[in-house]
Amino acid sequence: MRVPGSNLLNIALRAISKQKVGYYKFSGRDLNSIGQYEDTYDDPINIYGSFQAVSRKMYAQYDLDFSKYYATFYTSNDILATDRDVTGDKISYNNYTWKCESNNDWFAQDGWKGVLVVRIIAPS
Repeated sequence: MRVPGSNLLNIALRAISKQKVGYYKFSGRDLNSIGQYEDTYDDPINIYGSFQAVSRKMYAQYDLDFSKYYATFYTSNDILATDRDVTGDKISYNNYTWKCESNNDWFAQDGWKGVLVVRIIAPS
């Protein structure tokens, strides 16, 4: 086995259950009817990976907001997280919408990312 380059996530996903999420790629910003910019996204596509809750014990260590819900989504797709002057992509999972905040980016070396996501929209 070669590391990096063997895509350890794909190997792990053969042994554990993977989840399907709707992936909304950020496409830009448009002016709305009252002159404010709104983020726009491409139509969703299905991607697969491992969706895992972030332990509340880790919130303080990561300096996360205790009033929000966080998870990590591990995927072999090149998801864009929030970056300087760039809005991150979104995913939908289990009837919730999640904003991509930051990532553990091993995409160039090993073909996967671990993306920290925050729940932004609950089911209606």
